[in-house]
Amino acid sequence: MAAGQVPTIAPGGIVTAASYSQPVSPGSIVSIFGANLAASTVSAPGLPLPTSLGGTSVTVSSVSACLFFVSPTQINLQIPSSLSLSESFASYTPFNVVVTTAAGSSVPAQAPAFFVSPAMFAQDESGCGQAAVLNVAPDGTVSLNSPSSSAAPGDFISLYATGLGAGPDEVYPQSPPDGTPTLGLTILLSDPDVFFDCDPDVFFDCNAATIYNYRGLAPTLVGVDQINVQIPPGTREGCAIPLALYADYLLSPTTTISIHSGRGPCVDPPIQSYGELSLTKTVTSGGEDGGESDTFTASFPSAPGLPAFVPEELLVPGASGIGLAPVQASRSCAVAGYNLLSAGSITVQPAGGGAAVQVQPVSTTGGVTYQQALPPGFVGAGEYSLAGSGNTIAFQGTLTVGSPVQIQTDLSPGTQIDVGSGQPFTVKFTGGDPGTLVKATLFSGEALVPYSIYAEADAASGAVTFNPRCYPVNGAITCDLGQALVNPVQAVIEVSPYPANISTLQSQGLTGAINATWTYRYVFNGLILN
Repeated sequence: MAAGQVPTIAPGGIVTAASYSQPVSPGSIVSIFGANLAASTVSAPGLPLPTSLGGTSVTVSSVSACLFFVSPTQINLQIPSSLSLSESFASYTPFNVVVTTAAGSSVPAQAPAFFVSPAMFAQDESGCGQAAVLNVAPDGTVSLNSPSSSAAPGDFISLYATGLGAGPDEVYPQSPPDGTPTLGLTILLSDPDVFFDCDPDVFFDCNAATIYNYRGLAPTLVGVDQINVQIPPGTREGCAIPLALYADYLLSPTTTISIHSGRGPCVDPPIQSYGELSLTKTVTSGGEDGGESDTFTASFPSAPGLPAFVPEELLVPGASGIGLAPVQASRSCAVAGYNLLSAGSITVQPAGGGAAVQVQPVSTTGGVTYQQALPPGFVGAGEYSLAGSGNTIAFQGTLTVGSPVQIQTDLSPGTQIDVGSGQPFTVKFTGGDPGTLVKATLFSGEALVPYSIYAEADAASGAVTFNPRCYPVNGAITCDLGQALVNPVQAVIEVSPYPANISTLQSQGLTGAINATWTYRYVFNGLILN
């Protein structure tokens, strides 16, 4: 470090040390990237970790942090576990981070923080790819999971992470002092879940683990979490099966694990692929983004043994329930063998000779995707011609878009939704085609954690109804919708075909069909829930 140069933290340079993503959380291991962060490279000589190394120290929201390692461009530290967080789920809590050396202190940099920040360690320390996982064979033999040493479905594995909740009141018994390891079994109260074989781009169709031997702090290590979990029997086999952690609404970046029923070297199944195309009309009222927007989206996933297309929800008339989309980390990881293929330029043309739209592929993690705004009024009832002309994929076919609905219930901003009385809340509409689905969803006003409840009906019914749940509290009857929605509430009404009625297009270059869908979305902002 040149004499007199004050340390500088790079923009966005405060990330989890496992996956290099945000947010961060109390008690977790974090990396700081920047310039002039230390005069030389120094590692902690032992435990407990010091709060100063080579003349460098770090404070997080004015609390001194324990340091693993410092260098001119990178510092690894443990976020102080005593730091308090906002109890609101509307946004992350900002932590102010300052690096101090003999040359002075850095300008404070903010790091977004939450109760948890799930992130798995990777074997190559890149934050992506093969996870740092130990196989535990039925005879007790332990080995590092790799393409040459797979785990079998039904086997137990140990995986290592950080950010699963080591702050105040997040472990039992209380977490050890910062900079020191736990010597016994210390249970995480966040109960993180492990998901195998999730689609790495869209969180659905996961094989969730159900049997855990341990979810807690890793004995003898500082800031490291350990999960001993059984690979669910029947999990898809392959050399790079996606692996993800879910804790307190947050989802980790994806790593991979090698799975083979015979253990030993993994074997990838044949490549499977399919396509998804969709036309969507969104009409928004209330708020600054009112108006209409029409869009076209498409993707063509391909991977060894890729499961067949499954709709994100199996929509059933009369169904209702609670939805909770996970909050994604700030970084996504490509999965080996998983690709998003290109169909070249895609032509979308409405019936009746209207002007066609050419949609070009856009580069993304793992390949290309398609998303393009269409002219207002482009999406409506009728037939559309769809064609792709890529070197990898070629297709041609039609998609018939059904009729929209007209919402009859007043859902203007400020409208009161009274469920405290125990009376059902019904959204009435006209139009639509029998055999298409109308789904109404109420979203919480909290921005970070998207709580929601939904109800569904056949378009022929003319109404979607939410039925309150009523129960005694302190001698009185309290009614709600089964979810702690926070005002103001957003209502989204969607009209779409049932899964059984999704159009399929044949193609060249894919092993499966292309599934073509359409949706009308009506968004109403600023409702009030009583």
